[in-house]
Amino acid sequence: MDNKHPLNIAELAKADETTHPLFAFDNWRVNAFVPPLLLCLAAMANQSSFSFLLEGFHIWMHEFGHATAAWMSGRRATPLPIGWTSVDPAYSPFVYYGLLLLFGILFVAGWKERKPWPMVIAVALACVQYYMTWLMPEDRQEMWYGAFCGVGGEFYLSTLLMVCFYIQLPEKFRWGFCRYVFFFIAATVFLNAVHFWNEVYHGREDIPFGSMINGEDDSNGDMNKLMDDAGWTKADIRHNYQYLGYYCWAALGFVYAIFVLRLNRLADWVSGKFGSSGDVKS
Repeated sequence: MDNKHPLNIAELAKADETTHPLFAFDNWRVNAFVPPLLLCLAAMANQSSFSFLLEGFHIWMHEFGHATAAWMSGRRATPLPIGWTSVDPAYSPFVYYGLLLLFGILFVAGWKERKPWPMVIAVALACVQYYMTWLMPEDRQEMWYGAFCGVGGEFYLSTLLMVCFYIQLPEKFRWGFCRYVFFFIAATVFLNAVHFWNEVYHGREDIPFGSMINGEDDSNGDMNKLMDDAGWTKADIRHNYQYLGYYCWAALGFVYAIFVLRLNRLADWVSGKFGSSGDVKS
């Protein structure tokens, strides 16, 4: 009897995690009301006197923007929370095939558990990685990971994290209540970037030239590189980041509509056809 007791407790805990509405990935009320609520809370947090506590996350998201673009281009990169990302411009097979292996593991885990969205994400990331590494010109790769994708990462990485709120990852990639925390943090980064670049676009803020470490006079700042190396104008910078924000809003709205209207069940139904109904996990 004593030997079975721990097992029963574990089973009850697992059952509670899978049945509680806040842990459910196909609960209509959670999908419809929680993301807008978290966006509102993030907007309030950005305007509060405690917003400085979020600055570290904003800086790190910026640096991960540089790093992820470098990794997807097959380069070694180390994002640091001090406003600096070290990138090795030489191609690294270890980075390329290491990431490809992780995408493969995600795909196989999704296949085994009949969860279609991790499979879609894995294939999409592998395709982007292939394009950025083998088809994109080297000078454009450098422009992406060295300049554009710092601020760009504040948009697309935060959007990706918010989108993943709806995605039930395989058991190997446990994604439970912490998705609320990641959504909130990502929302503060995204809303901060959208607000700032909207101000820049309308001329109420200046383009942030220079770098965090060396100040406004640093010619190696992201915006300086876009103008000096990539040939962008100030109008190009304002326009591209403003419209990147629009595209991210559109992506969020599109995914929100899919899950609120429960169109995602079509993908679940299709994935269920690849195995017996007893193997499908909702």
